Amino acid sequence: MTSISSANGYILIVLQMLVNTASSIVFKLQSKIKIDNQEFNHPFTQTFTMFFGESICYIIFLLYKSFNYSKYLYELELANKLKQETKINYLVVIIPTLCDLIASCLAFFALSLMPTSVYQMLRGATVVITAIFQVIFLKKVPTKRQILGMSLVVLGNLIVGITIYLKSTQSDYLIGVLFLCLSFFMFSFQVILEEKYFRKYYLNPFELVGLEGLWGLVFTTILLSILEFIPCPSQMQSGQQTIQFFQVVFSFHDKNYQPQLFLLIIAEATSILLLNSICMAVVKYLSALTKSVVQVTTIALVWITCLIIGWEKFYWGQLIGFIILVFGSLIYNNIIKLPIKCLEQQQKVESQQSKSETEELLN
Repeated sequence: MTSISSANGYILIVLQMLVNTASSIVFKLQSKIKIDNQEFNHPFTQTFTMFFGESICYIIFLLYKSFNYSKYLYELELANKLKQETKINYLVVIIPTLCDLIASCLAFFALSLMPTSVYQMLRGATVVITAIFQVIFLKKVPTKRQILGMSLVVLGNLIVGITIYLKSTQSDYLIGVLFLCLSFFMFSFQVILEEKYFRKYYLNPFELVGLEGLWGLVFTTILLSILEFIPCPSQMQSGQQTIQFFQVVFSFHDKNYQPQLFLLIIAEATSILLLNSICMAVVKYLSALTKSVVQVTTIALVWITCLIIGWEKFYWGQLIGFIILVFGSLIYNNIIKLPIKCLEQQQKVESQQSKSETEELLN
């Protein structure tokens, strides 16, 4: 792992927290913007903007390849030693892209129907679906520690979800939860496919993200062209005038709100690009565990921000559920080591296996 100074490490961590929080706030702000008295509830357009931000990552990959060509050749040589394929048919990226497209649309629908902090907290349950898919497709059985962590994550999510359901005034809250749960399956399947690709092929992370962004732009452009002629469901309209799914994005009649929406769309694409770049840097220079801990911490920052803005109210049940969720995530990622005999023995075995794999890779 490439080393950096502790100061720069802290800067990366802070940047990941701030950009992650900002992206969540930007997504929610978009749904609060009105054009001709119509609320901007258009997850398909938000997904298009997200893919645009991801596609720029491919430009970053090309720049890296150009300015670090000798290092790139060394990585290819290393990939050959590890028996990884160095040439990939870009068509295989279509499947995870479609998973990302469906998952993102469902998630943006869910975000428009629930508080932002609850959306972030419930997304922690993705780890459970991913673990199930790992058993089915990758034959990776979770350890007792991971099962304990996942159980606590599920318990925390249940407490948060039930608390907000009992307090919520949004009639569509349960629909939002359903959409979010469906997005977990698509997102988890995408993660499993990407893991299989990283095992089989040599792929720079920016290359994979960029390719998914480019394919995503193709599919969302086709989708939005079709939606141009389909009226929005009544639940997605706040005014009396019937509008189409995509028409509202290019409606420049309202001078008071449209510039704000345009700026938020630019902010969304920028935040996606920055978030992908910073997360890659955190994994490269610090660790994947650090990235996971920062993501959990970001949930608290998003919640605090929403409370300060006045978008949400404080509930003790949500706080208790959040604490259990965080505790479960930290156990799952082996950051908190519980003094339980069977878990301690398993942790020693895992540590020894990880050390052996690292030595083998270095050799």
